[in-house]
Amino acid sequence: MRIMVSKLTGAKLLTTRKLAMLAAKIILAVLLMALLLKPIRFSEVLQTMRNPRNPLFFVSGWILLLPNLYLQWLRWHLLLRRIQRDISWRESLSSLLGGLSIGTVTPGRFGEIGRVFFLARCDRLRAMGMLTLDKFYSFVLLLLGGGWGLVAFFSYLFKYQLFVLIPLGFIGILVSIIFILICLHPEWIRSFVYQVSVLFPHREKIKPFLQSMDFFKQTHAVTLLLLSLLLYGIYIIQFCLFALAFQRIPFTTALTATTCTMLAKTMLPVSFADLGVREGASVFFFMKFNVERLTAIGGSLVLFLCNVLFPSLIGLFFLPKLALKRQPRE
Repeated sequence: MRIMVSKLTGAKLLTTRKLAMLAAKIILAVLLMALLLKPIRFSEVLQTMRNPRNPLFFVSGWILLLPNLYLQWLRWHLLLRRIQRDISWRESLSSLLGGLSIGTVTPGRFGEIGRVFFLARCDRLRAMGMLTLDKFYSFVLLLLGGGWGLVAFFSYLFKYQLFVLIPLGFIGILVSIIFILICLHPEWIRSFVYQVSVLFPHREKIKPFLQSMDFFKQTHAVTLLLLSLLLYGIYIIQFCLFALAFQRIPFTTALTATTCTMLAKTMLPVSFADLGVREGASVFFFMKFNVERLTAIGGSLVLFLCNVLFPSLIGLFFLPKLALKRQPRE
């Protein structure tokens, strides 16, 4: 009886702690947004978003949401087929969209691990292994894109002096080669994961997670890397288009600021849905190029609405499916 009471108490404390963390992240997001909007009126931001100066760029950015979601689904579906050959496209799609919905309320979209709970027949630990690969390849592309964005950013700040360009370019090339080689050799990733797993006290319990790496070969790595590159490119182009919709600026400026912004917000996952952090980074980098604050905030907010909030709202329709799957186990 005491054990049951202690477990219930522990579960309540864990739930309370999670709710407290979520509340703190929401408050932080609100404070950051209030700080960013302090020099301007919120009505100005809304007016700018409702009436973009270049509507064609605005519409084009929204249209790119379709290939964006398709590539996300295709990557996830192909990975799931490594561990479940007859996985249906409906199941992988509901898993993806449901995970997007859960991931919205967590910094860095960490909550997307919830997508494995929408899978009916797949071994969830193996699916977690595939999700780890999905996120790793996405992170590598974001890191490389943001890294080259920083190279361009610092080169601009130092007026393209050779003493800055040469060392930064050398470091960028070296790091890019290392990460691409790692991505193209999944056996290295698998070996690293196996070595790290030795440190876990209950290694046998996560054995399916470790074994999932055995199904991922070099040909699959090449496919995943190319799909991740396409997806990252579409995401960055969307961001650039939304910025260009509010102000005529050089595309290279938009490209540099957006890649740096995406890297910064990913490395600082501290607020609810990254709100405030993404906008703050956007304002910082865009304004260094003498771009209006409204453009930076407006472009970032529209990107959030298009690529995060809208897909998450669609994912809400799949949450009852998750509840039904959990019901028999309770």
